[in-house]
Amino acid sequence: MEALKPENKHLNRYRDVYPYDHSRVPLTSVPSTDYINASLVVADKVSRSYILTQGPLSGTTPHFWSLVWEQQSKAVIMLNRVMEKGTLKCDQYWPISQGEIVTFEEIGLVVENREMTPGQHYNISTLRLTNNNTNESRDVLHFHYTTWPDFGVPTCPDTFLEFLGAVRESGSLDRSSGVGPALVHCSAGIGRSGTFILVDTCLLEAENSGPEEVCIKQRLLDMRTYRMGLIQTEDQLKFSYQSIIEGARQLGLINSVPTFDTPIVEASDSSSEEDIPPPLPPPRTESLKKTSEEILEVVQLADRMVVITDSEPFTGTDQFNNIPNKLEAKLVNGNVVAETDVGHTGSGHSSGSGNSSAEQSPNKCILSTNKLEERKREMEFRRRKKEEPAKSELNKTTENKIKEVQADIQTAEEWNAKKEYFRETLFPFCVGLAMFVAGGYFYFRQR
Repeated sequence: MEALKPENKHLNRYRDVYPYDHSRVPLTSVPSTDYINASLVVADKVSRSYILTQGPLSGTTPHFWSLVWEQQSKAVIMLNRVMEKGTLKCDQYWPISQGEIVTFEEIGLVVENREMTPGQHYNISTLRLTNNNTNESRDVLHFHYTTWPDFGVPTCPDTFLEFLGAVRESGSLDRSSGVGPALVHCSAGIGRSGTFILVDTCLLEAENSGPEEVCIKQRLLDMRTYRMGLIQTEDQLKFSYQSIIEGARQLGLINSVPTFDTPIVEASDSSSEEDIPPPLPPPRTESLKKTSEEILEVVQLADRMVVITDSEPFTGTDQFNNIPNKLEAKLVNGNVVAETDVGHTGSGHSSGSGNSSAEQSPNKCILSTNKLEERKREMEFRRRKKEEPAKSELNKTTENKIKEVQADIQTAEEWNAKKEYFRETLFPFCVGLAMFVAGGYFYFRQR
């Protein structure tokens, strides 16, 4: 095996993680070696291919960029941080600041950071690779997921699926577009990297062939024939199932909802043991539709009664012609993106239209938005309470599937160990015994 040769051992980050010879991606433009700890994983059923590799060492960073250039990859997908829990998990192999340039004279490549878009959960950088030998340049996208813990999983599939969607939208994974396979790496290139490609492949198969055709266990076993140990922990496997189920639900392919172990965070800071949503605000927006002479409320103040009326009715809508009819806020990668539909009213708008002036009030718009958010929170809380039995059943099903996969994997590994034992011990013994018998036969025959 190439990975275990003395001249290649120091090129592996971990001594127990190495590529199979049949799926190893060889280098062609590095003078000193053709070895890199990288495997080509192919999913022919969905026309996907990925190169899974370890986090580059300081001495293998030029090899890493040679791999990107030779394979014509459009994207590098990084799922780990450079430093995790005080341990160096990966070399700082790319220029992190916009305008920064790193030169690798050994291979004749220059990497420049052209643009960097930071986010709460992931960063996207545009890197320009220039080959000094051919004067050719290419742009490569660097997707860096920054909130995935080593040997762990994200707290919720939502941000991970958002990250996967950003990678997909770039076209970096589409083999039909003529680009090379994307490079996916974490620290060892098997745990988090395996989770990423398993979720992407299964969701794509669900979109193309229907969710009933997806066999997650078989997809994982197929991928493990290309690179050893894909998906290292039970939590990573469970997270893969949850992400696939949630992704299929978001695509409208299934109706069930996965179970998340993370607690529901309510808007209220109350420490009460009862999980109740905060009370709804009073229906103040209704008062905007009343006439100026109508009594809205009577309150006791000291020794006299005070009558509250709507004393400032709205008489026109011209000053509110540019108020948005709909205000929505969407959280993308930790940033709030507002989407507005602004209603423009022409100068010939008649005062006798069906919408009253109160409907165009900015106060009504704001109050309605707050009230809608409160109602959404209350409905979400009730929905989750009702779906707890279904979630419990789904969680049990997921646990059973995980146990089945683990049992199958253990059986396959035991069988492979037996075959290796027979190949290394029993087969040489049989050959030696046959030679001994044949020698004895010819020896006694001559006498």
